[in-house]
Amino acid sequence: MSERYAVIVDGTAALPPELARELDIRILPLHVNFGEETYTAGVDLSPTQFYERLQRPDARPTTSQPSLGECRDAFEAARREGFEALLVITVATELSGTYSAVTTAAAQLDFPIEVVDSRSTAGSIALIGTACARARKDGRSFAEAVALARRLAGKVKLYAIIDTLEQLKRSGRASGMQAMFGSLLSIKPLIKIENGKLEPMDKVRTRDKALARLKELIEAQVAPGTKLHVCTLHTNEPERAGDVARWLSERYHCVEHYTAEAGAVIAAHGGPGVVGVCWYPESLLES
Repeated sequence: MSERYAVIVDGTAALPPELARELDIRILPLHVNFGEETYTAGVDLSPTQFYERLQRPDARPTTSQPSLGECRDAFEAARREGFEALLVITVATELSGTYSAVTTAAAQLDFPIEVVDSRSTAGSIALIGTACARARKDGRSFAEAVALARRLAGKVKLYAIIDTLEQLKRSGRASGMQAMFGSLLSIKPLIKIENGKLEPMDKVRTRDKALARLKELIEAQVAPGTKLHVCTLHTNEPERAGDVARWLSERYHCVEHYTAEAGAVIAAHGGPGVVGVCWYPESLLES
C-alpha cells in the first residue's frame, strides 16, 4: 500500500478552489492587514471583499505570513487526517517570511515534513503544487514528489503586467524598479520573478500595449506549439486575463491551463489590474 502524503501550498498560490479540491491540495493561508484589523485571506476575506475594501481612501493593506502556531496547527491537523508525510511549497524567501515560519514549525514536529521554496509566487507555486498532486495521483512516492517539487522550483516562469506601481511602492517591493519606471502614473510595467526576485522587463503606456508586449516577451522565450503547463492569473481583471488565456491556447499546446484570480495577498502588493502568465515546459516532467 502506497504512503499517504499531503501536498500543501501557501496562500500566495494562484489556484482556483475547484482545482484545489479536485487534486486535494491543501492551502496554508496568509494574512492581510488593514490597519489594526487582520484577516485571513480566503477564510474571512474573499477577493471581492478585499477589492471593495481597497476602494476606501484610507486603505493601506499589508500582509503577514502565518504564525508558527498556525503552521504547526495546520500540519498536526493533516497528520490527524491520516497523512503520513507532508510536502509544503512556499513563496520565495526573498518575498515573504513564510518559508522560515514553515521550516521552524516543521522542525518541531516528529513526522516527515519536506518544505520547498518555490523561488517564486502565485501561479508558479500553484503549478508546482498541481504537478506534485498529479504525481501522487499516479502513484508516485513521497520522495519522488519532493524531488519533482525541487526540480521545478525556480524553473516556472512568471511574467506579469502591473497596472499601477502604487501598491508595490507601499509594500516596499518597487524599489528595484523605480529607477527604470519612475513615477509616471501612465506607465504599465512588465515584470518577472527571477530566482525569488522581482525584476523589471519593460514599460509601456497603455493596457493594450502592455498585453501585446507581454505576448511578445513570452514568444521570445517559447516556440509556437511547445507543450506547456500554464496558469494565467489576474487581480480583478478577468476579461484581459481571458484574452491572454485564449491567445496562449491558440499559440501553444497547453497540456494544463487554468485561469485564476491571484487573490488578496498578491493584490495587496501588486494592486488590482495585474495580468500574468506562469508556465513551464512539459519536458521538465520528463527529465
